[in-house]
Parts: sequence; C-alpha cells; structure tokens
Amino acid sequence: MKRLARKRLKSFSVDRLLRHALRHWHAQEGWRAVEVLQRRGSPALLARIETLSDSPRVRRRAVGMSIAAQLMRREHGRDVLFAEQQTQQLLLRGLSDPHHDVVRAAVAGLGQRPHGASVQGLLRLSTHADSKMRWQVAVALGSYEEPEAIEGLIRLASDTSAEVRDWATFGLGTLRDDDTPEIREALRLNLRDSDEDVRGEALVGLARRGDHDIVDVLITQLTPECHLYELDAAEALADPRLVEPLQALSRSAPPSWTAIWQTHLDEALAACSNQSVPVGTERSSAS
Repeated sequence: MKRLARKRLKSFSVDRLLRHALRHWHAQEGWRAVEVLQRRGSPALLARIETLSDSPRVRRRAVGMSIAAQLMRREHGRDVLFAEQQTQQLLLRGLSDPHHDVVRAAVAGLGQRPHGASVQGLLRLSTHADSKMRWQVAVALGSYEEPEAIEGLIRLASDTSAEVRDWATFGLGTLRDDDTPEIREALRLNLRDSDEDVRGEALVGLARRGDHDIVDVLITQLTPECHLYELDAAEALADPRLVEPLQALSRSAPPSWTAIWQTHLDEALAACSNQSVPVGTERSSAS
C-alpha cells in the first residue's frame, strides 16, 4: 500500500503535491507528498517554498521548512543538494519562529544541511521543555563539528528522556571521532543507564576510542541474549581477550539469530583474533 501511494504521488504536479501536503499535514499522506517534493528541486519550487515560509499560517511555514530541509534534484542518475545556501538561510530564520512545529522542522533541516551560524540557536533549544524538540536538536548536533556542538551533546546525553539520551550518546560515540576526557566520561556514565539502547551506544562509543577498560563489561555481556551493540563494540575494540567469549557465543548462538547477527559475530571474532594483547592490559593467571 505504501509503495502504491508513493507511486501515485510521483505523478502529481507540484501544485497538487503542495495541496496534498498542506491538507494532510501531520499524517503519513502529507509526509509522503513532502518527500516527493523534496526530490523536485528547481528555482520555481524554491520560490514557492520561500513564499510558504513567509506565510502568516503555521502549517504553510512548517511545510515550507520541511521541504527545504532536504531539497534535492536529480543529476546524472543521483540526488544532489539543491539551493543549499538559500535553504540554509531560510532554515536559520525558522529557528526564531514563534511556533514549535515550524522550529522543529527548521532544526531537522539544519541537521541535514548544517550551518555553523545555527549552533547557538540549536544549543538554546537543547533545554526546550518539549522532549521531541530536544531529540531533534540531538539529531541535528550530531552533524556539526563545532566544539560547542560536543558540549550540547554531552548535556543531552544526560537528558531526562531516554530517546534524547540515546541519540545524543550515538552522536558522541559513533557519529564523531573526537576523543576527549569529557566525551569518555559522558560515555562511561551512560554505561550504567537504565535504557539498554543508551548503554549499547555508550559501549560502542568507548570501544571505538580504544577504551580497553570495558573488556570485562563486554565479557559478561557476550551471551546469546546480547545485542548487536556488544558485537560491534567487540569488533571495534579488537581485544584478543574477547576471542574466547566470542567463540563460546558462536557455539551457543540460538537458531533465531539471523545472517546479519552471524556476520557481526564473525567480523568481531576476526578482528579480535588478529590483535596482540594491548600493552599494560595483560591479565594474570590469578585474575
């Protein structure tokens, strides 16, 4: 049904798609119309988006921002960014909109096409009362290289919302390669989080930074009930002390494991089997 709906929408004119998006805003039909429009970047559509974004009506402004967020056009068989600078400026203005629907759409867009001038505005929104807004900010900040973005992600990694903590921890641990004491401390704190996804993202983030102090944690968690997080962390850490628990896991893997799980397990085992013991981490026979 979804494929049929998208196919039908692709035959619509820009005018009809815009009417559809506005009529069905906040519904799947509306979002599908927006997605089709996002692939039709042109000067004419850009002008329509700018008009929508200046409208006194909230829904029109939000739809305009949402289309601008990922405006593309087809070139040589692939989608490429269209009017990046113009849409960035439009999205920057959206951060100051009085209605949160418009602001959220602008934040989402600035995560897709980052602009350094938006960092301070995003950081202000990182303390917004609406957890959905904070989540959107956490997603967006993961695309920014500015040091202030790291500070924002660290703060959001201890948010009251598990979904916000999850994405902020992913942004710190996986989307970024920065390795600072502050980042490691935030990741270590989230190893004890109440949410399993937050714990998993923290584990992967520390493994990617070569933190061999997490080996004992991994050894206890590499069981048939483990998640892909543990396998990915083992592969990233590539510590030979994990070979034995990974081999045991391979022997006891439940029939329900898919080929994807087996592939992750095989890759983790290969990575750990090809490494020597890190200096200073050898375990005595008494340990």
